[in-house]
Amino acid sequence: MEKDLYKVGEEYVEARIIECLSDLLLSLTLWKEGYTRNSAGKAFSAVKALMSALVVVNEDKLISIAKDKEEKEWIKKKAHIVPTHSMYALAQMLRKIGIDILNLVRIALDLHDYQYNGFEPDFSRYTRKDDVFTDLITVIKETKNIIHTYFSKYEVKEISEKIDGLIRELIEGH
Repeated sequence: MEKDLYKVGEEYVEARIIECLSDLLLSLTLWKEGYTRNSAGKAFSAVKALMSALVVVNEDKLISIAKDKEEKEWIKKKAHIVPTHSMYALAQMLRKIGIDILNLVRIALDLHDYQYNGFEPDFSRYTRKDDVFTDLITVIKETKNIIHTYFSKYEVKEISEKIDGLIRELIEGH
């Protein structure tokens, strides 16, 4: 008989939300220091952590719309890990149950490409730092809104306020 290594539940969700907020703060801090590609990577990681929390909280609904037994098993055992190659498909499933994060995931995946490829033609959608900044701020604000909407009880006010302050500072200096 197979035994779960750990239980994915409320404590896991709380940890993912704290991870998400911390990654958003790190993303802004890295941007401020000039590490734009690392900043993009942290914003991407924040979206993955958010998706993990959304998948765990909505597991039963996701299982109910799964196309077959294999997909149901995958949702139960692996979906909470949010593999990068499955992010878009998971976002589409979440949309079917009323949580629309498709645009957020698209932009996060673009930032992920930028993290690895910079402005390299044919590998990145970005050709200008301003466009990366615009998408970064969009991801951070949208992620915070989703946390506030679905996970407000786990929101760490101190981190959230630091994020807001850095957003203002970076936008003013931009």
